[in-house]
Amino acid sequence: MIPYDEFKLGIDQILKCDEDFLCELLATVIKNPGRYTGRFRLSNARTKLIQNVTQSREIKFGDFMEDIVTEYIRRIGYENLNKNIGRDESGDSLQADQVFKKDGVIYLIEQKIRDDHDSTKKRGQYDNFSKKCRLLKRLYPDSTVDATMWFIDDSLQKNRHYYEGRANQENAEMDGITRHILYGKQLFNDVLSCSEAWDELCSHLDRNKQERSQEILNIPDFDTSPEMLNALKALKNSEPALYQKLLSNDPKYVQLRREMFPTGHNLERVSAA
Repeated sequence: MIPYDEFKLGIDQILKCDEDFLCELLATVIKNPGRYTGRFRLSNARTKLIQNVTQSREIKFGDFMEDIVTEYIRRIGYENLNKNIGRDESGDSLQADQVFKKDGVIYLIEQKIRDDHDSTKKRGQYDNFSKKCRLLKRLYPDSTVDATMWFIDDSLQKNRHYYEGRANQENAEMDGITRHILYGKQLFNDVLSCSEAWDELCSHLDRNKQERSQEILNIPDFDTSPEMLNALKALKNSEPALYQKLLSNDPKYVQLRREMFPTGHNLERVSAA
């Protein structure tokens, strides 16, 4: 359905370390110097930076999984609908992870990587799912709404009992909405009726992870690398006020320069340009 090379392009976008990525990273550091330096931080600035990049990639991977599942849904034969589904009773704008239709049924999928949230967040997540269900039913009063809260990684099912209890309680209201709590392959078996797509998706993920098994995250040195020199030049041109903050006498920026630009090599070259 989706060739591996096409799949890999999406993953490569997450992992890219080009000038745009470095400019964005540099801007983040300057806007939030306290995240990277300070007396009460055990990790040094570079270690913290690697941690933040890793977290950012995990978030982007979640976005990628939404996009790739949307494409699988299309290729299986469903019609994708506008994910911006409108406003709820409070006027808040709601965005669906997946919304599509076939044979008069409107399908909603609230998609998460894994079920590992604490008690406060799990309630909020289900409440949000429930709002989207009700909104879709108002938008399509003559259609059945088939709604699924789906966790991709079926190895973690921390709150399954809670989610299924709430879904069963609402299903008992017979309001024209059928709610499911599904994990891993269950979505492709029970809703999309295409287990082959799940098998292919898992195969692509396994292959890509194997290809990157020796990969180590490497961020160019802020102080001396030519890549970061170009990023500094680009930032100076695009956001001069932000660049001037980096050079200021504010103690937090003095400390930031001390840790991330100890020799001042790149900063001097940008100033001389």
